[in-house]
Amino acid sequence: GFGTKAKKLEEAKGLVKNMNKKRMKGETDDEYFMRRYGLGPSEETVEETYEKALAAFDDVEQIEEIKIAIIGRPNVGKSSLLNTLFGSQRAIVSDMAGTTRDSIDAVMERPAPEGSDELPTIYRFIDTAGIRRKGKIDFGPEFFMVNRALRAIRRADVALLVLDATAGVTEQDRILAQKIADDGRACVLVCNKWDAVVDKDSNTFDQSVKYFRSELPQTRWAPIIFTSAATGQRCGKIYGAVDEAVKAHRKRVSTAVLNEVLRDATLWQPPPSKRNGSQAKIYYCNQVSTRPPTIVVFCNDPSMLNDGYRRYLDRKFRESLDGFEATPIRWIFRGRRARDVMRSRSMNGNPGDGGSGTSFPFPYAD
Repeated sequence: GFGTKAKKLEEAKGLVKNMNKKRMKGETDDEYFMRRYGLGPSEETVEETYEKALAAFDDVEQIEEIKIAIIGRPNVGKSSLLNTLFGSQRAIVSDMAGTTRDSIDAVMERPAPEGSDELPTIYRFIDTAGIRRKGKIDFGPEFFMVNRALRAIRRADVALLVLDATAGVTEQDRILAQKIADDGRACVLVCNKWDAVVDKDSNTFDQSVKYFRSELPQTRWAPIIFTSAATGQRCGKIYGAVDEAVKAHRKRVSTAVLNEVLRDATLWQPPPSKRNGSQAKIYYCNQVSTRPPTIVVFCNDPSMLNDGYRRYLDRKFRESLDGFEATPIRWIFRGRRARDVMRSRSMNGNPGDGGSGTSFPFPYAD
């Protein structure tokens, strides 16, 4: 088991450290005497024992850590949300804006479901300082606070963008949403202070979702959770949303499925054309990486595909494929001539070399 492997590794470390020096734990007088005078295990034997003990851990499945950054404007309830999630006082909470000065890491281990062979999930929540508008930040402590908060977005797997349900969406919220999308992080919108919203009725929830969707087009793909850090309302749903966001952030789709969706999208709405009659042509696409999902589209002229058509492709892919609800999709458009595409498909090179092999000559040529 794991304990036996750890014990053997500890003994091997002690053998390396105390070779030809002092008595080791569990060593007899004869063994100690022989090792002192060079009659014990040789240096090669000690190294081999240590390497074997270390290699035994290669087969052990490692528990992955999910990093979650809590981002938002000052005084929207980020630290209160952290305390509610942990059920204890992990961060100082005050009505005064700017109480949190530095990023605070808090680690939580969520046990696996009973009866399953799954490993427990480890969440690392990063509580950050409130980020004000750039023009209001003076060079000093707040400048470094904001830099650490922005750095937390880049090192996180999922960003929780905390909004104030009573104040609505501000320009700073849009800037933070754009920052999360540009860094390629999965995102969950957490509308805090839902208990403070007055005059709620049966239509308030749907109207609020529609409002936040329209005001934050940068993260229109992100799920929305209406919570209350003060009462704990719906805070437990954050874990499920984070798990789904991580799956979406690491999702990979086969090239055949992607090209089928691309074909339907281009047939439904052809690529734009210029006034001189030149038409944009899209040949094929494939996914090259994850975290976030990155799709490369090969076309004749990337400059002819305007932002509106690129947003259309993004929307059609999300509508046709499941699992991209909480992550941005990074699009890369590359220009290729039609004859280069046909050449790469018809020539007999090795798979993936872009058709760099030699073509068969026409048998009846002179």
